[in-house]
Amino acid sequence: MKKSKTIFLILALIAAICTFIYIYIDYIAPREIAQPSVSQTFTNYRDTIPKTDTTTQNILLIGDSMAYSLMFRVQNYCNYNHHNLNVVTWVSATTKTYAECDTLEYFVNLYKPTYILFVIGANEMFVRDAYERIDYVNRIIPQTHGIPTIWIGPPNWKEDSGINNMLMSKFGPRQFFLSKKLTFTRIKGDVAHPDRPAGTMWMDSIASWIKTKSFFPIRLEKPIEDNPIHVDFVKLVVKEN
Repeated sequence: MKKSKTIFLILALIAAICTFIYIYIDYIAPREIAQPSVSQTFTNYRDTIPKTDTTTQNILLIGDSMAYSLMFRVQNYCNYNHHNLNVVTWVSATTKTYAECDTLEYFVNLYKPTYILFVIGANEMFVRDAYERIDYVNRIIPQTHGIPTIWIGPPNWKEDSGINNMLMSKFGPRQFFLSKKLTFTRIKGDVAHPDRPAGTMWMDSIASWIKTKSFFPIRLEKPIEDNPIHVDFVKLVVKEN
């Protein structure tokens, strides 16, 4: 009987020690909280501007038809800074159309970009559910596979119904470029699309912002001259609904 009582006390003591160790590790001992990676959050909350990545980038410019308006000047920057460029412009595309298919992921897998410029919103400027479209954005983000991505808003020709505010609320002013603050001249007979000089001004503004204010600064020195490049010299995919 005495032996059984001793064994019981020993087991109770062991249980008490194990319980204390468990409580200490989980609730008392200081521990470092693992910070989510960019690939997990797809949003970067750092307080300081990171160091510029000066390596050669494989850039994917993708989005709606406004990607076409930007691509000539983007190609100028790529030539001058020794980056590679692929362009996908989807006529009439929206966050909804990109969310409901794997188009972005397909071209990410095809071109293996190291940097993505995603221009979107021109076809959603007057939608009534702009703020609810954050759900579409959340379905697009995983298709980037954590690749540094800059989201570029539409070149407004009128005040929008909330698409810019929604994108800004999602990504913040260091991952989302608010284009509506700029003044654009348009292609003759086209109320929406910037003409070539405006496209140059647009990309110059984006490049300056990427270098100085974005989460993902890369080498984007301004080309000495504006040498418009014909579409045949750009790797371009035009996708229509």
